[in-house]
Amino acid sequence: MNTKNLLFFLILLTIPCLAASAAAYPLTAGNDEVDSALTYLASCQQADGGFAEDGEETSPALSTWVILAIVAAGGDPDQWSRGGASAGEYLHTVADETVAIDGTSETSKLIITLVAAGEDPRNFEEHDFVALLQKKQREDGRYGEHIYTTNWAVMALSAAGEDTSKGVAWLISQQNEDGGFGWTVGAESDCDDTSSTVEALIAGGTPQDSPVIRDAVAFLKTMQQADGGFNYGGSSATNSASDSWVIQALVAAGEDPLTWTTATGNTPVSHLLAFQADEGYFRWTSVLTDTPCKMTATAVPALTGKPFPVIPVKGAVPVAPPAPAETPVTTATVAPSADVTAVPDTGGRTVTDDFGREVYIPAEPQRIVSLGPANTEILYALGLGDKIVGVTDYCNYPEEALAVEKVGGYSSVNIEKVLQAKPDLVVAAYGNTAEVIDHLENMGITVIALNPTSIGDVKNNVRLVGEATWTDAEATAVVNDMQSRIDAVKEAVACANTTPSVVHMVWNDPIWVSGSGSFQDEMFAMAGAANAFSSVKGWEIVGMEEFIVTDPDIIIANSGSGMGGGNYDILYRYIMEESRFQGLSAVKENRVYLVDSDIIDRGGPRIVEALEIVARDIHPECFPEGNAARPVATQTPAPFIGVLGALAILGCCIRRQSE
Repeated sequence: MNTKNLLFFLILLTIPCLAASAAAYPLTAGNDEVDSALTYLASCQQADGGFAEDGEETSPALSTWVILAIVAAGGDPDQWSRGGASAGEYLHTVADETVAIDGTSETSKLIITLVAAGEDPRNFEEHDFVALLQKKQREDGRYGEHIYTTNWAVMALSAAGEDTSKGVAWLISQQNEDGGFGWTVGAESDCDDTSSTVEALIAGGTPQDSPVIRDAVAFLKTMQQADGGFNYGGSSATNSASDSWVIQALVAAGEDPLTWTTATGNTPVSHLLAFQADEGYFRWTSVLTDTPCKMTATAVPALTGKPFPVIPVKGAVPVAPPAPAETPVTTATVAPSADVTAVPDTGGRTVTDDFGREVYIPAEPQRIVSLGPANTEILYALGLGDKIVGVTDYCNYPEEALAVEKVGGYSSVNIEKVLQAKPDLVVAAYGNTAEVIDHLENMGITVIALNPTSIGDVKNNVRLVGEATWTDAEATAVVNDMQSRIDAVKEAVACANTTPSVVHMVWNDPIWVSGSGSFQDEMFAMAGAANAFSSVKGWEIVGMEEFIVTDPDIIIANSGSGMGGGNYDILYRYIMEESRFQGLSAVKENRVYLVDSDIIDRGGPRIVEALEIVARDIHPECFPEGNAARPVATQTPAPFIGVLGALAILGCCIRRQSE
């Protein structure tokens, strides 16, 4: 692609087409954009009445979002069906599951959806969800542990007509000096959490002209990008989810989003509409479809001017559901599909990446962009730090990586910033998605993609990156060191006479654990233990009762809380303070251990360090030279990514506000 065409492409990428702008706001049912979005959502409905992304199973989380979108557009969930149960009927099937999950946000979202659908959350399928949520309130007023969980709870309880003044007061006390709000106590302000806090405060009775609301709105204004849209934070790309959150916050605060016009002539509304495809669905970023049903469901309430919670308008005539599209859009979310073919030049190399793609690299790379923290750690381990010209916001190790130019988030890659780095090699990862990888290749950029699912895969990735960067000898040395340390662990734990059950807790609200097919599952086997949740595949939610009944001998918990500092031990505190856990063997015998989330969750060379730590925790008797207790206070916190960032990288799909 020549320079002129590349420049034209960048302009189109950065500034969404003004033709997409709305002449009036809010939009209503009958508007082409809203109708096509509803038609697409109808194609996502399943026979059980719930909703699913193409090719996936029905998702309770997605279904609540879609039902809120239906109500926001004036529809009736009881009238939405696709040859089976209605969306309203589907809600009755998720009540017991929500109770079992015992998550603050999950309970809150169900309450909001029940109120929107005209159901009674105090008596629904023999459950009082309002009472369940009220039990989550702590003495200081917050619900659960965080700002984002309190936001959801305040919105839900306000929708149910409950007094939320104590929760509102706690939220106000968490406002940062810049006027914004973060996801938890002390976290840096971001657009999504600031927007949801504004909606919660307004829902809880805070006046629109109060200083806390005005300061939050002022913060959002400073975060608006030149293209009119908003990103989550850092160097990530502007996206439809953040646009939707901000638009809803502005509506709640009494602002007209059409007046938020940038120098390019764009508004948050026109920017959001620019993400809509001809088929009616909304992309997440300009090049990433990701979860089209979810993104469309979040866009509809924003476009129709309905901040959460969405309350039905009494006496309104429900809008009839549209006929579903014949064939829902198929999205690529797993592996890059395009094969790269090229005629090799003298001195070039052809490598096969983790998706079986043969990629030709014409010469030794001099400018490398890494699109994943584990990739970055591999590159630095091979001595390539001086050639790295771009990393993600989550790449925080080694320390030198913090000074490298940022090119977006893990899944919200900023394509423009990648192009500006002028790389001759991009080292991508599974979570970047096929769309992003294919798009970069179509721009003429050489890309190899990594997707390790075992410690053996990590070693292979080191060799692969070494081959792709002409550092074969360095890669061999790194792999040999990893293997010798693995062998040493296996030899040491051979002394053990027991095989304790171990659980790796990734998050607590709700409880997420590492199951079979994960790094941690393999790690436990190498360390002479058994995964207490081997029946779980990958990383999944388990219910509170199931966790208690399983009663693991040892609990390994992720350190980190998303920002470092004094709150890095969130999971440890939760485990040790949760009243229902006091009878667990691991708690009674003081066998709850923290491990830095960065080293236990990343598929890089430091995964062996995590193995060594975990092995000593499980079998201290086999490591007499290092069996001294490791005080929690001296554990190394994750300085940037923390638990939630690790979850995003693991593919757990926990994105706080977006779930």
